[in-house]
This record gives sequence, C-alpha cells and structure tokens, in this order.
Amino acid sequence: MSELSLRRRRVGLPTSAADELRREHRRTRWSRLALAAAAVALLAGAYALSRDLHALPTSYFATGSGGVVVLDLSSSIDAQKSQRVQRVLQSLAETEGRVGLVVFSDSAYEMLPPDTRSEELRPMLQFFSGGPAPPRGFGFGRRGDRTVPQGPPRVESPWSLAFRGGTKISTGLAEARQVIDREGNHSLSVLLLSDLDNSGFDTSALTQELVSYDRDGIRLRVIPLFPAPEDRQLFSRVAGKDVFVDRAELLRNTTVRETLTLVGSSPWALVCVGALLLALLALNERWCARLTWGRAA
Repeated sequence: MSELSLRRRRVGLPTSAADELRREHRRTRWSRLALAAAAVALLAGAYALSRDLHALPTSYFATGSGGVVVLDLSSSIDAQKSQRVQRVLQSLAETEGRVGLVVFSDSAYEMLPPDTRSEELRPMLQFFSGGPAPPRGFGFGRRGDRTVPQGPPRVESPWSLAFRGGTKISTGLAEARQVIDREGNHSLSVLLLSDLDNSGFDTSALTQELVSYDRDGIRLRVIPLFPAPEDRQLFSRVAGKDVFVDRAELLRNTTVRETLTLVGSSPWALVCVGALLLALLALNERWCARLTWGRAA
C-alpha cells in the first residue's frame, strides 16, 4: 500500500503523550454517547408531543385541506337562517384553504369547483346579510289602500329567481358526490348547510344517497339551519346523530378571525422540548469540539 493511502487513512496525529490523554479521550467518548442518547430521547419526545397536538380545524372539514359545501337555497331559508349561513361562509372565507360549493333547492348545480381558494366566497356574503331577496312582486303589505314595503329592501342574489321550489337534499348531495368522483379524491369532506325541511317525496332518494356516501367513504357533516324538531329527528334516523356539527364547534369556528387553516392552544410542552434539544446541541459543540491548539504564550 502506498504512503499516500496510509496518510489518507490516518484519523489523528501521532503523539508520544497518548497515555496521558487516555482519560480525556475516554471522558469525551462517554460524553458524546450520553449527549447523543439524550438528543435521540428528546427527538422521540418531540415527535410524540407533535402527534398529540389537538389542533382545531376552522374549515369544518375533516383534514382541514378542503371539501365541498352543499348549500340549501330553497324558499324556506329566511333571514335568521341566512345569517347563520353568512357566518359559516365568512369563517370559511377567512381560512387559507380550498373549497367547492354546490347550491340546491329542488335541483342543484356546482357553483365553485373544489380547488377554489376559500376567499372566493367573500363576494357571496352580501346576499346573506338580511336573508335571500324575495321574488319580484312579493314582500309587500297593505296599509289601507296604499301598498308599502315591509322593511328595507334586500340585495337581490343571482339565484333568487332560479331557486323557488321546495327542498330536495338528495340533489345537492348527489351533485357533490359527482364532483368528488370527478376529482378522484374521496378524502374530500362534504359540509351540508340546510334547514332539513326536505320534501317527503325525496326521503327514498336521500336515503340511497347517504348509503352511497357510506359506500364511497365520503365524510358528511351537517350544519342545521334552525330545523324543526321533527325534521332534525328524521335526518338523524337516516344519517345518524354524529353527523351534526355541535353548537360548541359552530361557535368556536365562526369566531375565528385568523388567516390560518389550523388554530390551537400554544404547545408549551413541545416548545420546552425543542429548547432543551437546542441547549443539548450547544453543549455538544462546547464539550465535544475538535481539539485545537496554538502557540505558547
């Protein structure tokens, strides 16, 4: 073997004081092993803590990555129900997510595809501030022989003339399922906003549609818009009680004003573990640095 190869394989400097440095060498080795073991333990702890973080989705969807909103625009959606719709849409618009929108009454159509930025919902908020605008010729009362408007005029929405019929929830859910099938992503959730005042002729079709959701693994959540008790009970029997967004989650999400997809409590335990890991790395650099020397003073 050449002398050049031997030089490349050397890992230290030849010295006649090896025995004198043996104790320091042993101490450095054990220090490095102890610090490495502690660093691995802290990394494992940080990983465990990160998995236990309870982040709160502000978009109502399962993964916080987006989904399809199915919105009831039938004639039974009054001012009070519209205000709840506005709050929900506003909370969705203020998150940096992706969302699709399907609107329905007795028929349904896709208004926004699922890859739409959620902020695109903002222009729609004005149409829900005081409830949907009534059709032309309606919304007037009589005082003697004189016709006067009842309250301030509302902003007429683009769909006020298109959706005058009853409620067929199956049409909205079917349209959302077809959208998800087209996208080829069954991890997308569906969020239904409706007063559940469904047509009795739609019960069979709605049941079949819910069976299709279960078959395809599509997660459905429902925000009820002040439904009648009998309508809520009927939907609970068909879809199950767990499908409803509870009041606590609804209030929590509609009060979020952060432009973030996820919010949660401060992970102080994870912060402390990270700080300890940084301190450990600093000690490693301090105690286990390479040997240096200089000229004697």
